[in-house]
Amino acid sequence: GTTIGMSQGAEEMRFSVLLDDRPIGEHRFRIQENTEGRVVESEASFDVSVLFVPVFSYRHSNTEVWRDGCLSRIESETDSNGDRYEVDGRQAAQAFAIATAEGARSYAADCLMTFAYWDRRFLDQDRLLNDQTGDLVRVDVQPIGSERLTIAGNEVLAEAFRIRAVDEGLDIKVFYDERNGRWVSLESRLANGKLMRYLPAADERLAMTENPRQAGPAERKP
Repeated sequence: GTTIGMSQGAEEMRFSVLLDDRPIGEHRFRIQENTEGRVVESEASFDVSVLFVPVFSYRHSNTEVWRDGCLSRIESETDSNGDRYEVDGRQAAQAFAIATAEGARSYAADCLMTFAYWDRRFLDQDRLLNDQTGDLVRVDVQPIGSERLTIAGNEVLAEAFRIRAVDEGLDIKVFYDERNGRWVSLESRLANGKLMRYLPAADERLAMTENPRQAGPAERKP
């Protein structure tokens, strides 16, 4: 289980997850600065049914501690349709040590990052840690210009990036509000051809479109 503590006053981000525009669940993030550094907790819960019969279930919880823009600790647990994963990792000297059910490994790195969509600095990396499997993934990140997104009936001009990891079959587009740099959406074309999208959950949408908050420590631009 997760042992890293959180306190009140966290920055919260909640996304509705859609599959071909049908809601299937949500992914929540809490970002908190404390004496350890920046603590990021996330919880994802998806369920897909066909004709009312459940065909896919996904549960993922993850806690990360970041220091000076680098990952220093990670604890995650995942149940992907009955397949279970656990990752426990920490920065030690010039290497990042990972323990999973498959065993232990170590990555030579003085600054490792996960797919930290909430911090645009992750887009500068060419290798990212998969927080579900503990694998270090080689990625190719390309800016793809501005795109207009409709969020809760409001048009948002967003800066878009494409992240590909050929070995993993990953092809993701991530979007940031051009006004405040805030992460606002994600799209991924799945192996079965379906489109998975993240959109801010209802209570986040109005706050984001009507009253953009000042960027605090949790959403600094690089």
